[in-house]
Amino acid sequence: MRRAGCILGLVLIAPAAQAATLTIRAEGVASAQGMIYAGVCDTSFDERTCPYRDREAARPGTVELRIRNVKPGSYSIAVFQDTNGNGKLDRNILGLPSEPYGFSNDVGRRGPPNFEAARIVVREPSTTIVIPVR
Repeated sequence: MRRAGCILGLVLIAPAAQAATLTIRAEGVASAQGMIYAGVCDTSFDERTCPYRDREAARPGTVELRIRNVKPGSYSIAVFQDTNGNGKLDRNILGLPSEPYGFSNDVGRRGPPNFEAARIVVREPSTTIVIPVR
């Protein structure tokens, strides 16, 4: 019994699993049309490499997305407003986004977003990042 008590004591004093809350503030949302989507990506902007995702109803101004239990580390974030409700970022005939979007560190305004330039660091217990949506 004493041994079980020691093991239980070790479990209770062991450090908690590392996890952070990431708050993404999508600023400059122009309308309440559709949803705001966010992808927190670890190796590229390909959706398959985004281990954390969230969405919130759009509203003019700032939309805050709060993702819990994010493993601390380095990520790049993509945000877009799905104004027509099809669940994806639409593009025009030239391949340019036709719906409002933004990336961490405000990259990708004058060409394709650079994943490395968009990297931010998520730390415990919480990190807040502001992303302009245009």
